[in-house]
Parts: sequence; structure tokens; C-alpha cells
Amino acid sequence: MLKLPLKYYDESGRILPPRWLYALLLLLCADWALFVFSLASRSHTDTLLHFFYPHSKSLLFALVTSVPALLSLLLLSQRERLWKKGLISWRRWFIPLLLCGVVALLISQIAYAITHHWAFELITAIRLVLSIIALYTIAKSRHLRWMVDDWEHPNIQADSKKNVK
Repeated sequence: MLKLPLKYYDESGRILPPRWLYALLLLLCADWALFVFSLASRSHTDTLLHFFYPHSKSLLFALVTSVPALLSLLLLSQRERLWKKGLISWRRWFIPLLLCGVVALLISQIAYAITHHWAFELITAIRLVLSIIALYTIAKSRHLRWMVDDWEHPNIQADSKKNVK
């Protein structure tokens, strides 16, 4: 009996990450994406960074607080490579690292609101609400827990299929 519908499994029978997780990681790593895109246009780097981060400390703070989310994204994207090397213990740290990333984003948004004397800004409000929703979703997601549990033995399904063929 499968825990999830068939579309949530890859060809080896392992549970795939939910699609909303990629959107969440993109939200959490938005500061890094903006930083990389601003570096890509060399002539407008300073203008773009100053527009989104008027103080250089706010950019550094945003980049540092999104490091756990960036590490989660890297682990998720490199899982096949890590499995081939026999490294699977990282899977236990995936959800806590993801939760730390969301909490760090939440703290950074609250700190930003405090420094601006709680003046309403739509982007800050959206990020605060999305952070709270993400924190709840990650903490309660059975899909993520089953996915991490399924990754405990990533090569068993693939090895059994090779033996059948």
C-alpha cells in the first residue's frame, strides 16, 4: 500500500519532494537570488542592491539568515549525488534545517519591522504571513516526514529493480 499517490514517486520508487517545497525554498532564498542577479549585471549592481537593501548591513543580515534555507536547497538538489557516495545521514537534518531557515526569515522580518517602528509595508507583511504559514506547513507535513523516512534506504528500491530485470 502506497502512502501517497503514484505521481509523488520517482522511477526508483522513492518519494519525491512536494512541489510547494520548491516554491518555499525559492521564497526563503530570494535574497540570495537577488544578490546573484544583481551581480550578473555588472553595470547596475550597486543600483539594484541599494534599491532593495538601502543599508549594506541589511543585505548581509538577509544573506546570513537565509543560509539554512540555502543549505536545505543544496541538500535537496544534490540528494542523488550524496546517495551514490553512501551519504544518507544528512536526511535527518533536512527538516530541522528547513525549519531553522523559516524561523530565521521570520526573525529577520520582525527585526526589520521593529527597526522601522512597525510601519506597514506590504512586502514585509506578505513575507511575515508566508513565513508563519510555511512554519506550520513544514512542521505538520506528513509528506515531508514520509519523504525523509523513505530516503533512509535510497538504494534498496533501485537495487531490487536491477535484480528483477
